[in-house]
Parts: sequence; structure tokens; C-alpha cells
Amino acid sequence: MGENNKEALQRENTLRFIEAAEELIDEYGIDNVSVRKIAEKAGFHNSTIYLYFKDVNELILLASMKHFNEYSKALARLSSKNWDSTENFYFVWRFFVESMLKNPKIYYNFFFGKHGQDFGSLFKRYYELFPEEADKLSPDLMDMYYGKNIQERCMKLLLTIKDKDNQITSKNINMINTIIVASVKYILEQKCMEPELDSDMLTRDLMNIIEYTISK
Repeated sequence: MGENNKEALQRENTLRFIEAAEELIDEYGIDNVSVRKIAEKAGFHNSTIYLYFKDVNELILLASMKHFNEYSKALARLSSKNWDSTENFYFVWRFFVESMLKNPKIYYNFFFGKHGQDFGSLFKRYYELFPEEADKLSPDLMDMYYGKNIQERCMKLLLTIKDKDNQITSKNINMINTIIVASVKYILEQKCMEPELDSDMLTRDLMNIIEYTISK
């Protein structure tokens, strides 16, 4: 088999696994997806998964990426607006929080799960497989979107408003970043444990924390 055919087959099988995992997540929820179920649905033996993915967690993350489409498109719309950096900052955070509370377990697994410290590479791999889903973002938002973890993403956003009529300084920016990330994790944990919690209330709570943390 020629090199091009091997690459085409590898891509085809990778997509089959991702699509199978997507369907199972939608049908049974992320907590009820297993290697056996994914392989069976994709038409492969269990062990075949490890030829294409580091582990089942990486596969599940790639299969979860479609839940970022709405958020990505909102960022693309924002990229075309002529808003100042502070308006951008709050818009990005509000839409992110609203998006994550719609799918709390998926977002928690993505940002605080096993591969939560290096998901930037997963984003890149996903958009190589599905280039039609990649939205055009401004340089600042692109840099943030492909950050390797939530700490880096949050920091990149904070840097866009540093010295812009707020209390963010070089001395306290790391502390502010830690507080915001910890607050995001806490809110997500609450929503995962109690899905009936009001998402609008949680969004207000988190946005109030962010505003209080950075405001003078």
C-alpha cells in the first residue's frame, strides 16, 4: 500500500472512531462511554483504538470538540467587531461560561480532566481533521483559543486588559489568574454534581467574581 493510501486509511479510521464516540456521548453521556462500546460501534477490536489515540480519554476529548463550535463561532463574530479590549474580555468570558454550563461534564473533562494541561495540541489535531469547522479569529483570540490549558488561556485574556483601568498589575496578575481559574473549576463542579442548579445564577456568580477580582 502506498504512503498516500496509508495516510488516507489512517485518517478514515480516526474519523470513524471520533464519530462513533460522538454518537455514544450524545446517546449515553460522557460518563457511560467505554473503549469496548466505541470500538464495537466503529467496527474495530478494542486494542485498535491505541493505534490512533494515546488513550480513550484523548479520543473522548476529540469527540467532545463539536461542543465548542457554538463558542468558536461566537469568538469569530467577536473578531469582526470593533470593541475595546475590556468589552471583548467580558464577552469572551460570559459566552464561555454560558457554553460550559450547557455541557458541564464535557467542559470539566476537557479543562480539568486527564489531558487538561495539554489540550492545545488536541485543538490543533481536531481542526486538522475537520478544517471546515475552524473559524477565523483575531490574533489575540486565536492565541487564547489555542492555549495549552485553561490557566494559559485565562492568562492570555488577562494580558489583553492589563493596565486598562483595572487593578491588574505584573505583581498580582498570577494571583488573579489563579482565583479566576479556581472559581471556574468550582462552578463547574457544582453544576456537574447538581445539574438542576440554575445556570443563569451560576453565570452571574462567576461573572461577578471575575469583575470583582479585576476591578479597581
